[in-house]
Amino acid sequence: MADIIKYGIIFMGIAIMLSSFWFHSIKKMTSDLAVVWCLLGLVMVVVGLVPALSAWINRISGWTGLALFGVGAACLWGAFQICLLISQLLTQNQELAMQVSLLLEENRRILAKLEEREEESGLASAKKNREEGLDLDDEKDIACH
Repeated sequence: MADIIKYGIIFMGIAIMLSSFWFHSIKKMTSDLAVVWCLLGLVMVVVGLVPALSAWINRISGWTGLALFGVGAACLWGAFQICLLISQLLTQNQELAMQVSLLLEENRRILAKLEEREEESGLASAKKNREEGLDLDDEKDIACH
């Protein structure tokens, strides 16, 4: 029974390494999380292969070892799924940050154009106001005389 658990640990380690590599290659997992999962898989393979590291399996009963193996596998699967979700959220966050940056730049450009047009129209209206102001002064002068 201990050999079955050892082979299961080796198989799970290899499966974790391959899965993390696969999900990273199809852009569903970030590289830092994929590296962590590959290292965890490598540790599991080493624990399964090196007899000194897997000697603890012989000290527990076979059925207890199988139960622990099953619970451990379920926990690893759940943690892997959570890491996939975290990777997806990180990717979406980066995309949203890029979109916000582009929108802010576009907003600055539009505001600059608006200020230019206001200055142009402001100069035109200032000329108009000066001309009207001269006309009003002329009318005041006429009214005063």
